[in-house]
Amino acid sequence: MKKLISALTALLVLASAASCGSGADGKPEVTAARTENAAAQVTEAETTDPHLDSLPADIDLGGMDIRMFGGVEQVNENELSVEEMNGEVINDAIFTRQLSVEQRLNVKIKPNIFVQGGDASGTLKKTVKAGSDEFDVYLANSYQTFPIAADGMFIDLYTVPALDFEKPYWSDGFIETASINGRLYLVTGPMSLGFYRYLMINVFNKNMFERAGIEMPYKAVLDGKWTLDMQNSIASQFYADLNGDGTRDAGDQYGFVTRAMSDTSINDGYWSSLNLRTISKDESGYYIMNIDVDTFASAIDHLLALMKGDGTDNMCDNDDDIYKRFSSGLSAMSNGRLHVVESGEFRDMEDDYGLLPMAKATEAQDRYYTLAQDQVIVYGIPLTVPEDRTESIGVFLEAFASESYATVKPAYYEIALTEKYMNDEESKQMLNLITDSLYIDPAILYLSMSPINVNTLRTLLSKGENNIASTLAKQEKSMQKFIDRVNKAYGSEG
Repeated sequence: MKKLISALTALLVLASAASCGSGADGKPEVTAARTENAAAQVTEAETTDPHLDSLPADIDLGGMDIRMFGGVEQVNENELSVEEMNGEVINDAIFTRQLSVEQRLNVKIKPNIFVQGGDASGTLKKTVKAGSDEFDVYLANSYQTFPIAADGMFIDLYTVPALDFEKPYWSDGFIETASINGRLYLVTGPMSLGFYRYLMINVFNKNMFERAGIEMPYKAVLDGKWTLDMQNSIASQFYADLNGDGTRDAGDQYGFVTRAMSDTSINDGYWSSLNLRTISKDESGYYIMNIDVDTFASAIDHLLALMKGDGTDNMCDNDDDIYKRFSSGLSAMSNGRLHVVESGEFRDMEDDYGLLPMAKATEAQDRYYTLAQDQVIVYGIPLTVPEDRTESIGVFLEAFASESYATVKPAYYEIALTEKYMNDEESKQMLNLITDSLYIDPAILYLSMSPINVNTLRTLLSKGENNIASTLAKQEKSMQKFIDRVNKAYGSEG
């Protein structure tokens, strides 16, 4: 019940913010009274009964500082902490989360975050190797953090009593991939907005589909028939030489626009959506190489067919160009990260759009798979945190994750996405399907260490040739060395 009350409290705070007076720029005024009002509403909610988590109702951490350290990209800058309410939905939800956790546990969150610069991982390694107790919680994007986890920088989170990974505010799909030999060093979930923002998706222009007399793909998705071949067939029905110059160029209409280039991550989602697995686990929970070359080759054949299809332009100038062409009605479909729906192009779009999972390789594929790209923020407890303090940090992380699920997730998922940016029930259903289909291959978690990963796919798409079989054969020994190294970091003697 308290999860629900906390969520409602956050929404009431947001509503009250939106109704406040406006300043000269038309934005709600930020005042001390508004901030105090938010605190009062959170305090009132805290007098009701328990949160979704199972922490004791009377828990008190004695006013301790929670020293959070890490590095994020600029787009993630305000995921962790904001200074005040400003009337913006996500900002105010994050402010409410921090206030609620601080009041509930009697702590003070002290963030120290490098933004778009600084060597956070290098700093952490130096402090841990020096045995210095400077940080309680480390956070950064997954591709930079997992390699230092393999260097023994973090406490095994399975040993921290307060953390209950059976709760829905932790990502079980992520944990299944990240844990080895019953050990887990890094976690994520709704505590990272990137857990949603970096989900890889398809979008389609509903008005263009209606004008072309093409059925909305929702039913095909639910029937398990949304495949690359189907998407390619639909895309081919939209090409039109709008500028009449007899040449396929950026001034024409297409069914699908993207970028098949090695310098973009826009197509990384296919690594998961086509089930291109490189690693599984043995009966002891260690990583083992598990590559089905035929599955790889067949899936990439279908992908290249879409990329080279009559209705596809895969040569956009940059990622923003993809979204501009889609939002202006020059393309019926596009792919990208979920946070694109927050962009000005999508907010100002005249046509209606719908949301879809990325297509399966074939109907024989067991289900849809979604990649949360490697910019997702992950959390860990540095190895140098003293044992008598570790339990308290575990309590904080559990409360922080729980409150994120109750406050920040509803603000982003239910308000910003499904009410502000999407206007049909089917897209909401698709969003649920997408978030429930998370799968991340371990080779993506350890991107800088694994010789076979999404960079392999980027290079292949840029060349437009399916040489995956020979590429996999060349990298087999290197791949095994990488797996052995990671397993050893988690206790294997092999």
